[in-house]
Amino acid sequence: MTNEQIVRDACQVVWSDGDVSRIGEFYAEDFRGDYPVADWGSGLEGIKNYVLRVKKGMPDYCERIDELIDAGDHITVRLHITGTHTGPLGDFPATGKPFAFRDVTVCRVEKGKIVEQWGLSDYFTCYMQLGLIELAGIATLGE
Repeated sequence: MTNEQIVRDACQVVWSDGDVSRIGEFYAEDFRGDYPVADWGSGLEGIKNYVLRVKKGMPDYCERIDELIDAGDHITVRLHITGTHTGPLGDFPATGKPFAFRDVTVCRVEKGKIVEQWGLSDYFTCYMQLGLIELAGIATLGE
């Protein structure tokens, strides 16, 4: 399987489908995630726990790859993420609202497994859509 396909399949199987039983097919035992807001923990158990938290709060969470750049052992994906906030999300109770936001993720693949993953998610847009934060005067920014 190519590095590109490993990342594509991880996005679909693990994140969109929520199949935590298959995490070890795509991620290395000593995996490390690095996201400014999200704490993934470490290794396969960290990924599993994080996926379960995401799916508890947003059961229909779905990642669509809009662009993928294959640079050998580094794969970059531009994602369109959608779902509905029907369960707890960190300290926030369910809002019942849908969301859609962007994410850019870089995965380093070694020996057929994702060993590192870095990313930036547009949580600002997501939290605005869910009504978790407000920005005074946002309607006048473009005027």
